[in-house]
Amino acid sequence: MARYFFNLYECGALTPDEEGEEFDDLDAVRDTAVRLARGIMAGEITAGRLCLLCRIEVVDEQGAVVMEVPFRDTVVVTGL
Repeated sequence: MARYFFNLYECGALTPDEEGEEFDDLDAVRDTAVRLARGIMAGEITAGRLCLLCRIEVVDEQGAVVMEVPFRDTVVVTGL
């Protein structure tokens, strides 16, 4: 298992993940990043706003970026 950290880039501010989580594969890492992004967006919508430019950057234990998950890529927007 490897440890990955989910750093949040939201409206120009970085919120680093200090703890991280352990995963067996990158598919599980991506699933978690998508779930986190959607949860954050749900809270934003409840507050009456939504930023689709925000993203979660996943880094490994050495600090190397293994993936970026933009919020806009985690939902399908219709009716525009």
